[in-house]
Amino acid sequence: MIDASLGRASCCGFPPGMQPMPFPPRPNPPVPLPRTEPDAIQIRLATAQTALANGAAIPLSGVVRQIGSGLTYDTANRAVSVNEAGVYQFAWHVLVQAAAAAPVIALQSLDGQTVLGYSGIPASAAGSGAVVSGSAVADLPAGSAWVLVNASGEAIDIPVAGTAPAAFAASLTVTQVGSDSRSGIAPR
Repeated sequence: MIDASLGRASCCGFPPGMQPMPFPPRPNPPVPLPRTEPDAIQIRLATAQTALANGAAIPLSGVVRQIGSGLTYDTANRAVSVNEAGVYQFAWHVLVQAAAAAPVIALQSLDGQTVLGYSGIPASAAGSGAVVSGSAVADLPAGSAWVLVNASGEAIDIPVAGTAPAAFAASLTVTQVGSDSRSGIAPR
């Protein structure tokens, strides 16, 4: 049977006002997933430090940028605290001068029991000032805290910001790059 007023066949029994599905069927548009940015924090030191003792934490002083609430910086203990378990990447740069020692910077737990990474330069390069850079990636539990320390064996100097070859005295950037692999939660 043909319904001339609608210009189509009404053999399929569609009630008035109901439209048949187009053929071939059109796919539904994908549902956008919520977009989350990884937690990140960048801290720097802009003032000179003279005779920073071996084992002393580098006194990073100011948060430059912070995304999310999974990381915090405590100026009292000079540590970055991990508030959410996950995989984190650390990157640091420290402008150092040392008379005799080969400057070494360590990224370690606040209690000093775990070291995630070391970086250093030869003593011959440190006399006039050089940047010590390092990085580490680790799967960390919530509640852990991490500091940069002088691990040179003797005191080092950190020149004032703006001294060549760097425009900063020290910086530390921490970024969450995945979730805790033990939790079964997919990476962000």
